[in-house]
Amino acid sequence: MKKFFLIIAVVLFVFAGCDNSYDQMIEDFNSSYFSKGYKEPEPYTTGSSTFEEGQMLDEIVSMIDGSVTMFTAPEGGEGCVYEWKAHIPCKDSNGKDYMKETVVGNERVLCYTAPGVFNSDKENKLTLTLTEASGKTYTDTAMVFITIE
Repeated sequence: MKKFFLIIAVVLFVFAGCDNSYDQMIEDFNSSYFSKGYKEPEPYTTGSSTFEEGQMLDEIVSMIDGSVTMFTAPEGGEGCVYEWKAHIPCKDSNGKDYMKETVVGNERVLCYTAPGVFNSDKENKLTLTLTEASGKTYTDTAMVFITIE
């Protein structure tokens, strides 16, 4: 019986020693891992800490014939030059395969109506080249597929 009371006393002592309530524990956790208040999102620019050249475009883009797709490049600053280039698989007069290149836009935002210059039955490519006023160049390429409904 003494052993039972001793165990109860130890358990009560342990719980009495914890001065944090449940709400306080939640508050301590939240303050350690989350910031309070609204934080303005970082703008999508070439100078942002999360910018990666190879992630300006999705790896694969699928468009439905007749649909409009918007592509947005990161902000490169004043004097920045944007070039959106389509690479279309073609055959020359001898039957040899080659990629025909066509510039489809020179603005930061490209509104593209499919299929446009792309072939509906082949793997096309879209390349974004962004050149800053300083001369630094960023390039990314996406595979483009046009689906017919």
